[in-house]
Amino acid sequence: MKKTLLILILITSLNLFSQENRVPSIVVLNPQETIYDKGLDSIAKLYEYKEKPSDEQKQRIRESNGENFDLKSEKEILFMGKMDLGSQITFGLNFYLSYKLFEYNENNMVYPAHEINNSTKAELKKIAENHNINWIVNIPKVEFQTNENEMSGKIRYQLYNLKFDEIVLDEILTADDQNPGFEFTCESGTIDCVTNNLTSTISYKILGFLNKNRKYWR
Repeated sequence: MKKTLLILILITSLNLFSQENRVPSIVVLNPQETIYDKGLDSIAKLYEYKEKPSDEQKQRIRESNGENFDLKSEKEILFMGKMDLGSQITFGLNFYLSYKLFEYNENNMVYPAHEINNSTKAELKKIAENHNINWIVNIPKVEFQTNENEMSGKIRYQLYNLKFDEIVLDEILTADDQNPGFEFTCESGTIDCVTNNLTSTISYKILGFLNKNRKYWR
């Protein structure tokens, strides 16, 4: 009995260690503010979720992430309980950053979260410390516009690093509704293309910075 208990404690300890010592570790925050034209009201409502994921959805998430990413799965399930149009970018970043980082570093941890903040360095530091995470992707504001011919988006994003207590990226980007192809393929002229183009542009910026600046890694 004592031997069984010891094994269980050891397994639990190793699991916690493996989830809390991931490199790189990133939390992608839901946009602090999401704005869209009145002409997009009906479309935006299609992306509003205020219900907890079903047991079937939870199971799919856990199976997709695998047993070594239990924390990631639980954070994604929690995040999915409240989403809107802007959340599509957060969840897209969560997915793509995880996917690309796993290609060259399986010991990473990326997950989404709802954390209200004022986008200052002090606030982002608190969030990083609370999550025991070295990187924070914060989105102070995302806007969606439409006219007779097309839809577009504008976003401000920040990349914060806890190790150096520094906002290393703080940019405003724009995107159209045309199909970018490849991993972000979508139907041109749709809001999905706007969110995909914003997500892809931010992803490439962040991945490029992480690749060139290993000194910031824990």
